[in-house]
Amino acid sequence: MVQMGGIVLIGFWYVSLACDWEKQWESYAPVALPLLVCLASGLLSFSHAAYRGPSLDECLRRVFYIHFALIALRELKTVERIRRLIYYVLIAVAISTLYGLLQFLDNEFYPNLQLPGLDPFVWRQAFSSKLFSTFGNPNFFGNFLVILTPITLALLLKRNSERPGSVMVFALFSLVISAFLWHADQFMHIVHMDTWSTTVFVLVLAGYSFYSMVKYSFLGFLQFLITLCIVVTESKGSWIGYTAGFVAFLMLVLYFFSQFQSDRTRLIIRRAAIGTLIFSAVSVGIYSRQRMISIQFRVATWVSTWEMALMHPIWGNGIGSFRIIYPAVRRPQIFHLEGKHNTETDHAENEYWEVLQDEGLIGFGIFIWMITTFSALGLRALSRFTEGFSVRDPVSGKRKTAQDPRAFYMLGFLAAFWGMLMHNFMDVSLRFVSSGIFLWLLAGVIGAMVVNDPMPETDSKLPALTGEDSAPAHPKPLLIAGQVVTVLVFGFLTWMVLSQFNDSQGVFQGAFGEQLLWIISWGAMLLTIGGFWYGLVKVGRSLKQVYGFMILIVVMAWPLKIFWGYFMADIYHNRGIFYSKQGKWEDAIASYHHVVDLNPNYIMAYYFLGNVYTDRWGSGDVERAMQEYYRVWAKAPNYVQTHHQAGLVYLKKGQDERQQAQQLFSSGQKDAANTMLAQAVADWNQALYYFHKYHDIDPVFEPNYTRAGWVQMQLAEIEQMQGHAAEADKHREAAEEGYLESLYAWVCRSPQNDLMHENLNATHRHFTSEMFENLGNVRFARGKLAEAARAYNLSLWKDPNNTRSLKNLAAVLSKLGRQQELIQVWNRLQQVAPQDPDVQRVFHGTHPAHP
Repeated sequence: MVQMGGIVLIGFWYVSLACDWEKQWESYAPVALPLLVCLASGLLSFSHAAYRGPSLDECLRRVFYIHFALIALRELKTVERIRRLIYYVLIAVAISTLYGLLQFLDNEFYPNLQLPGLDPFVWRQAFSSKLFSTFGNPNFFGNFLVILTPITLALLLKRNSERPGSVMVFALFSLVISAFLWHADQFMHIVHMDTWSTTVFVLVLAGYSFYSMVKYSFLGFLQFLITLCIVVTESKGSWIGYTAGFVAFLMLVLYFFSQFQSDRTRLIIRRAAIGTLIFSAVSVGIYSRQRMISIQFRVATWVSTWEMALMHPIWGNGIGSFRIIYPAVRRPQIFHLEGKHNTETDHAENEYWEVLQDEGLIGFGIFIWMITTFSALGLRALSRFTEGFSVRDPVSGKRKTAQDPRAFYMLGFLAAFWGMLMHNFMDVSLRFVSSGIFLWLLAGVIGAMVVNDPMPETDSKLPALTGEDSAPAHPKPLLIAGQVVTVLVFGFLTWMVLSQFNDSQGVFQGAFGEQLLWIISWGAMLLTIGGFWYGLVKVGRSLKQVYGFMILIVVMAWPLKIFWGYFMADIYHNRGIFYSKQGKWEDAIASYHHVVDLNPNYIMAYYFLGNVYTDRWGSGDVERAMQEYYRVWAKAPNYVQTHHQAGLVYLKKGQDERQQAQQLFSSGQKDAANTMLAQAVADWNQALYYFHKYHDIDPVFEPNYTRAGWVQMQLAEIEQMQGHAAEADKHREAAEEGYLESLYAWVCRSPQNDLMHENLNATHRHFTSEMFENLGNVRFARGKLAEAARAYNLSLWKDPNNTRSLKNLAAVLSKLGRQQELIQVWNRLQQVAPQDPDVQRVFHGTHPAHP
């Protein structure tokens, strides 16, 4: 959306600039300079990024965001336009918070996902009880609400300027009510009124909603909804951002708005600020203690980000390079905290750290300069806007109040600007469109209110434009030709978009939620295309020079096609995943090929394509899989589990080759069998190479140790067959060391990884029954029978019903002559697996050999 909508907006704006080039650039230049320097910093950073393909997306975002800021700076020239922008944003927050309220009620009254609820969509309760509304993530939703909180409060204060104290109290009380509703059942349990929980919840929610609507109109109800949704996002970063924005709002009112300087009002403001700070600190503290995982995750990520920044401290590693470099410095705790290994961390969980590692000290300094500049400009403008609030009537001598709406708008914009910047000390919402667009948009709006001071009330009061008709109009036939070509080009693009969108949406069927989503999607698409054509027709009819049409086509046509391809790449990627899960390999491969054709930087598609070839395992799939992994490494050398997957490819290849060698030996083809066995050894050594590479970036993943150990044991067996006993024992020793490293978490326990002083050396282990079993097997093979018995007993300590470990322990005890223990083990086996063939043979007098 930001790419396609952004390129349309930029294209129309470029046409406007071309037709009105002489428009007072000298007044805009000083304010635009920090934005332009931020743009230059991003482009320069991209130019020296080691992997430009994956970094392109982040670079394009910077380009679009800066353009949005420049458009706001130049085009928001009247109070009417500022008000219209706020109106659109209020519509957006109203829709998102009303849906957030629906999600909240669905979680409260229909927690069972097996039963229908209020939320009809497929993503219902995707984050459990956390609200995410239309944003797909609680943190993004929370950041959006952090931005809108001060803006809504400023409008509420403007409308109720005669009672500012009650507005502050209402905002604080909304926070308390929201916290109560969030945990109403727990509060009612404390007062021993559990049976009243639902009744009280409904009464409080309905009653306070009615009160806020009646006393403060829809703005009051909207403020309450925003506060409620922020609380129930359960995002500590959003709570901190909300607190920062609200306290900043109160301080700006206290220091700049002279009409609100009565002792009572000042006291209310101070108490509201202190109360909010205390409430937020207690809430964040309690919730942090209950859920330390997010704090541990952030600390580990920040430490790694700092190490990345030190690689190139002056120029940085390149914009958008974080997700490419990060796997090489990621702390092993991350795997434990996430509980996953096949995931990617895209950002640093702190915007400032990420800017530092992306663009170095130079880019970081520019970013801070931009923030400081627009903050200072906003404060100076707010001081000017509030100067005339309280003036003395020269006739009556009485003081009267004259309100400048810009003061309230600037109040909301500045507090929102600071609130989201505070939130992004522990989040990266600025890196995503839903929130990131607002940092730069707010900077542009603040700059526009500074540059256009005094600001006309309406567009009709703008001064007449000069230079607009300085260039003579081109001949009419030439203009008509330009119009026809433009219509043909964009008509073709419209047909392409609609036909492919229709294919992606499918037919109108399924459950109610799917049908509703189908309607919303088509409605949004048609509305967007209709708006585009409305603007295109309006601009096309107003152009007097042919170069205007050339700008439209050059700036918009090709990028629109490319960016629509990015959208369709996501569609084909989802189809590829769907087909892969069903084992429809050909369809999956075709889908992934569509993805990389449309978006060559879609790394995940190459990775999944390699995995499909590995799973299909047909003729030539080894080479195809490795070719895709090589393509991944060309763009991201440590991408998720590609090294492990490559090791798995060579493990399977060596396994097939050894089976073929055995068949050749059986048929008497000794030379061919030896050649095939040598190839198996070479491939297994290649598998170890990739398993070791993966170990360097993920020392936690147990299957990596298991498979590397299995390969070592196969190589030991071959060496033993060839009479190389010493070499065979080296392989077994390597397998044993790998199993021990996995079990005793040698890397995780190292001092440099104990970031929060949790005494990991004494407490952290990776004990699992299967790994102890593997350890027992290799010790048995090495003749270390007593140690093997200990390993099997530890395996049974973790899983008493592990039949393999029980049988292996029985074989070891038999060799050690520990008959009493042996009998106990076989009796235990008879209880656990009475139908096991080995158990049946033993109790008929025959002891099986060690497996």
